[in-house]
Amino acid sequence: MKALRILYYLLMPVFLVAGLYTGMRLWFILLLAQILLVLFIFALNQWTLRTFAYTQSLDVAEAVKGSETALHLSIRNEKPFPLSMMKVDVEMAAPSENTQVSFSLLPFTGKEFDFKVAMPYRGVYPIGITTMRITDIFGLLPMGFDMRKLKYYRQPELTVYPRAETPDSLYADMADEKLFGERYLHASESGSSISGARAYRPGDPLKQIHWKKSAQHGELFVKQYEQPARENVAVFIDNCAHGEAGEAALAAADTVCEAAACITLHCLARNRSALLRALGDTKGVRQGEEAPDMADFEKVRRWLALLPFEDKAPGPLPLEDCRGGSALIVITSACSEALEASIAEAAPFFSAVTLVLVGDGHADTGLTPTLRLPVGCDVAAELVALE
Repeated sequence: MKALRILYYLLMPVFLVAGLYTGMRLWFILLLAQILLVLFIFALNQWTLRTFAYTQSLDVAEAVKGSETALHLSIRNEKPFPLSMMKVDVEMAAPSENTQVSFSLLPFTGKEFDFKVAMPYRGVYPIGITTMRITDIFGLLPMGFDMRKLKYYRQPELTVYPRAETPDSLYADMADEKLFGERYLHASESGSSISGARAYRPGDPLKQIHWKKSAQHGELFVKQYEQPARENVAVFIDNCAHGEAGEAALAAADTVCEAAACITLHCLARNRSALLRALGDTKGVRQGEEAPDMADFEKVRRWLALLPFEDKAPGPLPLEDCRGGSALIVITSACSEALEASIAEAAPFFSAVTLVLVGDGHADTGLTPTLRLPVGCDVAAELVALE
């Protein structure tokens, strides 16, 4: 096709020179016919770009990783003139699954396409038409056009949530409530273990009066009980791509977010609250989310789906609202020396510190307890296996 196009345009100056040299009208007629054909093809291409109609929609716009949806694409010619041949590029969630369709449309006809859309990674993905290439049957005047440059054009968005399952157990130094020591206990007005007494205040129930202590001191005292304080787990997510690109970057980010989702679910299932924070630029997305109880988990999972991963070094751990937490968990795909130093600096403020390392981008130093997760693994199963 390209060779035919080159030959066609090379003949134009040949016909012009032959006409000027011989003075024969035939050469000028052939040249004029070539020019008119090119002008006609150009006009038809422009007509095609401006008049074709389309619709595109997704069966499901939000789903969990591993699910599948469908893209319905319809392209129509609603005019009484034929359109040029069209090649349409269609973008999917996974770059390797991007596809292309070719067709031509007669007057008042259309083409319907149904594409299966897999969801192999968490994230937000534009789905549907990206670019179009329009040409004639001889390939004399191909034209490309990026639909995304149009101000009014919007591709359907697919939001893929990270997969999350609760591991039966999780390797980290986070004790159950029944094993708590004194640092986890606080005074309460009810409970099973008496820790002491305090002075009576108006409104205190009579059944809580500590009669023995009241008799000793000659004034009323009420009983105080011990109850385990609720653990607050801080989960820091390194949302840096660390030089990865394409599907390798998507897979690493997906595993990092799946680990955060599984750990959060694990904490909530054991009556622990979770505080999640990103370490890099979030581009308009909130810097973090809190999950005091199970009702907040879907909010956290949506935040993880929207969290962008950029090739920028992570910042220091934002400890201003996390110090005093029961445990610190840092999830990264490549722990730099700066990040490791930041973790070591934060360690005194937590009862336990764990580094979750996704992939093989860093060797253990022995300074921080480390869990290793292969990229693309079933995170919940791997966390259980690491017990």
